[in-house]
Amino acid sequence: MSWNNVIPNDVLMDIVEQIRKEPKQLHFDVDLFPPCYSIKEEYLTSCNEAFTWITPTGSGPSGTISKSVDHPAFAALREHLDARGYITIQTGWVNGDRVIKPFCLNEVYFGVGDKFVCASAMSGHIKYRKKYGNEFRT
Repeated sequence: MSWNNVIPNDVLMDIVEQIRKEPKQLHFDVDLFPPCYSIKEEYLTSCNEAFTWITPTGSGPSGTISKSVDHPAFAALREHLDARGYITIQTGWVNGDRVIKPFCLNEVYFGVGDKFVCASAMSGHIKYRKKYGNEFRT
């Protein structure tokens, strides 16, 4: 991972100025570098979850309901980020999670206000950001 992907230009210039003025010591803000997380590409997918019911007598209606859910590893990461205050989970609509504190995921920077999409959409999102730009946004 290149630090150019995670440090904004103005912060680098401030560091250079500090070095010029006071070459013996630098003072870094604790929140200068956002935490970096990684997850295997194979976990950026959805899984099918199905429920089947049969009436006890066998004479009533029976059926199956299925839905798509995030891979358990991605769901655990999402809950971890929510618990640490990096995202806010929105259950009222699909892909409604928002970033509230900056962090990096698989070398892609997520800034405040960015969407944190579901696992299957995240795969394409990360590939797109790596290919077409991963600029540091504030």
